[in-house]
Amino acid sequence: MSSSSSLSPRVACIWGANGISGTAMIDLLIEQSSNEWNYIICISRRPFQLDINDKRIDFISIDILNSTVDEIVNELEKVNGKMITDIFHYTYIEKSTEDELDQVNKIVLEKALDACVKIAGKTIKSFSLQTGYKYYGVHKTKEDLAALPFTENAPRHQGANFYFTQEDLLEDYAKKHNWRYIITRPATIIGVAKGNFMNFAVTIALYATIQKELGQPLLFPGNLKSWNRISDHSTASNNARFQLWSVLNENIQHEIFNIANGDLVTFRDLWSKIENYFGIPHCEQKLNENEAQLKLVEYMPKHKDVWIRIAQRENLDEKAFDYATWAFADGSLRSPLDRYGNLTKAREFGWTTIVDTFDGYAQCFDRLKKLKVIPS
Repeated sequence: MSSSSSLSPRVACIWGANGISGTAMIDLLIEQSSNEWNYIICISRRPFQLDINDKRIDFISIDILNSTVDEIVNELEKVNGKMITDIFHYTYIEKSTEDELDQVNKIVLEKALDACVKIAGKTIKSFSLQTGYKYYGVHKTKEDLAALPFTENAPRHQGANFYFTQEDLLEDYAKKHNWRYIITRPATIIGVAKGNFMNFAVTIALYATIQKELGQPLLFPGNLKSWNRISDHSTASNNARFQLWSVLNENIQHEIFNIANGDLVTFRDLWSKIENYFGIPHCEQKLNENEAQLKLVEYMPKHKDVWIRIAQRENLDEKAFDYATWAFADGSLRSPLDRYGNLTKAREFGWTTIVDTFDGYAQCFDRLKKLKVIPS
C-alpha cells in the first residue's frame, strides 16, 4: 500500500484480532511487504481463529479485562512487543447497560494503552482506534440523534456513551506520549470472522438459508419506514484499508474520520439482491408503517430443527445458529431513522474509494460458504 510514510520496518499490534474488524486488518497486513511490516502481533481472548501461515504473525490469547497490565506486558515481551510501532484497537465487550458498557470498554482500552506505553512507549508511532456511529446516537431516540449527515465535530448527546470515553482517553494518552492518533467511526459493519457469528450479515444469511430450505419467501423483518430508511454501511475490508492508509499517511496526525462505503442504500434496494443471491423467488413485501411483519427473535428459534437438518446434511457449523444475533437484527431492521455520515473530511485528505454495499454483503456470504457456515 503506497503512502507518504517512511519505509522503515514497522510492527503492528492488533487488539481484538479475532473479531470482524481485527480479522480484516490481519488479512490486509499479510498482503503487505515484509520489508514494510516486519511483525504482526495479534491479541484476543479466544485462541487464534484464522488459518494463516505467515511467519510474521504472533498471537497472544489473553483475557484483557481480567488480567493486569504487567501480565499483558509479560506476554508482549515474548513476541517482539518492544518493537511495536503501530497499534490498531478493535476490542469490544458487550454489556446490557450504558454505564456497564462505558466502564468495561474504558478498562480494556486503558489497559491496552498502559501496556503499550510500558512495553514500547518510545517506538510507538501511531494508535488507531475504531469507534462507530453510536457516537452520533443511532442507538438512542430521535432527539439524541446527531444532525444528518453525521459530521466528526457533531455535538455529543446527553448521557453516557463509551465511545466518548474511549476517544477522550486516547486523545489524552496520545498527547502525553507524543503519538499520532487516528479515530475512525464506521457505520454498520459488514464482515465475517471465523468463530464470530454475532453480526448482521451472518444473521441475514442464516435466515435466508432457512427460508430457502422451507421454500418460503424472504419476508423483510421490519416495517415500511425501515424498508425505506436511507443509510450507509461500512465493509470491514474497506475500513481496514482506510485505517492502514491513514496510519501510513503522515499528513494525518491527530484526526477523527467517518468511514463508510460511500454509497447510500435502503433495504428496499438491498433485499431483492439478497433474495437473488440465495436463489429465493422475489416476493412483494406487505409492510405496516410501524409494526414489523416478522420478528426474527421469535421466528428463528422455532426453526432451529430446520437449521440442524441443513447443518448435518451439509456438514456446517451448527453453533452458528446459537450465536446469531436475532434481537440485534430485529432492532437494526425496525429503526425508522435515516443514518449516514459525511465523508468530506476523508475525501479532503485524499481518500477516494467507493465500495458497493451489496458487493460487501456478497463477499461476506461467499466467505461464510468457505467457512462452512452456510451451504455452498
